[in-house]
Amino acid sequence: MSIRSPLLMGILLSLGVGCSGSENSAQSSTPVADGGISDAADSAGEDGAIAPTDGGHSAPLMYTPCHTESRVGSLEITLDDGFTSVQGQIYNRVNPGHVPRVAESEGPCRLLRPKTLLCEPRCEVGTTCGNEGECEIQPAALSVGTITIHGLTDPVEMTAGPPVYYYSHRGQLTHPAFQPGTQISMHASGVDDLDEFTLWGEGLAPLEIQEDPLPLEVGVPSTLRWTAPSDEGEAMMHLVLSIANHGGTPGQIECEVPDTGEFTFPLSLTDALLTLGYSGFPAVWLTRRTATSVENQLGCIQFIVQSKAGLDIAIPGLTSCSDDTDCPDGQGCGPDLTCGENN
Repeated sequence: MSIRSPLLMGILLSLGVGCSGSENSAQSSTPVADGGISDAADSAGEDGAIAPTDGGHSAPLMYTPCHTESRVGSLEITLDDGFTSVQGQIYNRVNPGHVPRVAESEGPCRLLRPKTLLCEPRCEVGTTCGNEGECEIQPAALSVGTITIHGLTDPVEMTAGPPVYYYSHRGQLTHPAFQPGTQISMHASGVDDLDEFTLWGEGLAPLEIQEDPLPLEVGVPSTLRWTAPSDEGEAMMHLVLSIANHGGTPGQIECEVPDTGEFTFPLSLTDALLTLGYSGFPAVWLTRRTATSVENQLGCIQFIVQSKAGLDIAIPGLTSCSDDTDCPDGQGCGPDLTCGENN
């Protein structure tokens, strides 16, 4: 397994999907600011819910990431290769350029294309083009007060300051920072006119995926495999398939699927994605995660606990390269990081 695309994560964020946030969710509940869940979630019954506790408060844990149209921020605990990170950022409004266009959808998957926003005259510095073709103030990061995380192996308390207001735990966490099934809470103290809020998550098992690259070919179904957890928990799998990460990203596939250990991408979407073109080092990103969210005066803020892994994609006729030495004799490495005779 070799993911060598340093631009990939930035590209995923530019499409507004990254490895967190989705329009698809397993439940239609609306979390509220005190860490509870609205009547819509309560009516769902006990299936898919646990009762985390912290200081006498309890609420069922449902999978409710923010919709991209309303997401203004995300706080994430990430179990990665060799370390656990705690970080996130909140903005005062949605950035319209970060909300992708849904070109096609099938089942739990969507083919996302970049949204074209055109403003005439061009927007000045400090503003951005909005959905209605008019310039609006650029979204700005802000503080939501002190953020405290309970349920990890080490205590975590974070503040964020100007100008970027980026929350990040300073210092090394014990790795892994949580055990599977552990109840985790994230509390923001609030600041000025912004109310405090609490969101919940659950400790996850590390993500183990197949070793061989995922084959991707027109007319041939592509099945992704990973090791399902031994105990059924509250997590879902968030999948992002991106095959053009250099020289422009025309689209990618995003899916939200149960954590069963196997998923076959809809053939109609993979065929459509391949027709948009590809570049070097195509990859699929797998994220096992829990997700809860809160709606406040800013928009939707989500709390993600996740375990991540990346896998190469094998496309017939594609040889990825970092330089000419990676290419067969007579071929060179092009600016899109693919080998070719005319490069």
